[in-house]
Amino acid sequence: MPDEHDLDSSTVAYDRELVPWLFEHWADPMVELIALEPSSRVVDIACGSGFIVRHLLGALGPSGQIHGVDFDAAMLAYAARSIEDDRVSWHQSDAAVLPFASSSMDRASCHQGLQFFPDRLTALAEIRRVLEPGGRLAAATWGRLEDNPWPAALAGAVGQLLGDDASAGMSVVCDLGDPGELAELLHDGGFDDVTVVEQRRTATHQDVRVAVVGQLAALPSGSAIEQLPGEQWVELVELMCELLADHTDAAGRLIVPSTSNLAHGVNP
Repeated sequence: MPDEHDLDSSTVAYDRELVPWLFEHWADPMVELIALEPSSRVVDIACGSGFIVRHLLGALGPSGQIHGVDFDAAMLAYAARSIEDDRVSWHQSDAAVLPFASSSMDRASCHQGLQFFPDRLTALAEIRRVLEPGGRLAAATWGRLEDNPWPAALAGAVGQLLGDDASAGMSVVCDLGDPGELAELLHDGGFDDVTVVEQRRTATHQDVRVAVVGQLAALPSGSAIEQLPGEQWVELVELMCELLADHTDAAGRLIVPSTSNLAHGVNP
């Protein structure tokens, strides 16, 4: 488990600036999809700051276990510091090489991570390996970019300033936006009883400019905007606010729709 000194500002911004308004309302449908038993052994892959883990704990009994896995050491350090529970352990690992014995889990979850994996089928094969027969995978990916104005505005603003390649790097969050494509991926990954349901929510923030600044602060190290000079960074904020104008009221409050694909599959 990484040390506390591995924390960085983007990790803190992600959990404090994005999770409360952009992710929190997706917790209940994700927990319902995972369908824990009190004694479940769960691996939460791409666990990030521990958002889903925090919500799963309420459905887990004293003998249950949750294993949070993420490749990002800073995210794990933050999660470990903010969630102290003997039922939870943290593991820095690539999703394609999970540090668990075969058939050692009965549930796997992956909230907004699958679209980022460089080899999705290898990751799904590894998830199946650690799941017992009949074990359940629950996964969520953002819907189509055109149905998610928030990432669309980020990709559009970055594209205007830095070009198409940088824009594509921002829009990758919606790479599995098509529900049919996600279902096909899980089938190809060997899962049975696959279902994918597109759900819609409305995210609200009291100040669109504060929301935009928080998003930019939460982008990980190495992102396209990291080296922008100050005046271009300000221009990026203004561009995003302009692109979100149709979702901003007269008081500057952001009211933006979003869609997510909630997927379920069973290990044969």
